[in-house]
Amino acid sequence: MSKNRGNKETSPDSVRAEIEAGGNTKQTSLNFNTAKRFIGTNSPKRIRALIALAYRDWVSREDLDRLIGASNSPDSIMNLRRNHGLEIIMREVKAINRDGRQCWFGEYNLIHDDKVMVREWLETNGHAEMVS
Repeated sequence: MSKNRGNKETSPDSVRAEIEAGGNTKQTSLNFNTAKRFIGTNSPKRIRALIALAYRDWVSREDLDRLIGASNSPDSIMNLRRNHGLEIIMREVKAINRDGRQCWFGEYNLIHDDKVMVREWLETNGHAEMVS
């Protein structure tokens, strides 16, 4: 599977080489987009996730857990991808943990077109006032 690095597609080998050469992020995009139009959700947890993704650029997994009130935000992201047809990009950012060791943490971002579509749905359905 090729990795989505911004607007260009690269092979897994070239992504791996870039990371080993000192790149700070690696990014993937799984597109389960089968719907042409976002019809919304009734789940308060998913609505909170949509608000975070629609009105921010990159949201870390840790922040998303806190914002939606769950400790497994990747499951919510998977649901939004598979069941709601949204394209949510995930990138891993290189960091140093409290023990001084290299680690990676995940960040999520909704692609621009889906961000516009989700914002319209949130505003139309009275959820935009929840944005802080």
